[in-house]
Amino acid sequence: MRGHARLFGVGVGSEVKGRGALMASSNKETLRKVQEAWNQKRFDDLDQYFAPDFKANGNDPSGPPTLAAAKASNGVMNQIFSERRVEILDLLEDGDKVFMRNRATGKHTGESWMGAPADGKPYEIESWSMYRFRDGKIVESWGLNDGMRLMMQIGGQLPQRPVAAAASR
Repeated sequence: MRGHARLFGVGVGSEVKGRGALMASSNKETLRKVQEAWNQKRFDDLDQYFAPDFKANGNDPSGPPTLAAAKASNGVMNQIFSERRVEILDLLEDGDKVFMRNRATGKHTGESWMGAPADGKPYEIESWSMYRFRDGKIVESWGLNDGMRLMMQIGGQLPQRPVAAAASR
């Protein structure tokens, strides 16, 4: 990695060394505000933090890679999983990119998901995301979450694939 980027826990070290002095990282602060808006379901507030040409490179191929699709997906997940809260664990900034590690918690109280009935089981998973900034706005993101752990905690099932189809891949 370039420069002097370091991993900081939230609330422990929210500054980045630059030009001999400690300066607040505006991109990291932007991500904190974005996460707060997601947690408080203030989806309209998110527009100010994302560039109009934002592209989400996530693991959900079912929709377009836009902020609008991310808002819709988050809305659905909030209906399926109540008390959903995401806590930032670590932030790492290097140039125009910020890496974020999160912990998501909640309860499965909405509709059935991945074959698991909504029975109020709690869950706790981690997710990892990388954000690219331009002029203080998020222009691109990549993300993964521990979906397998979530399925195991709530009793979900993997989709069935025929053996022949799986072997031909």
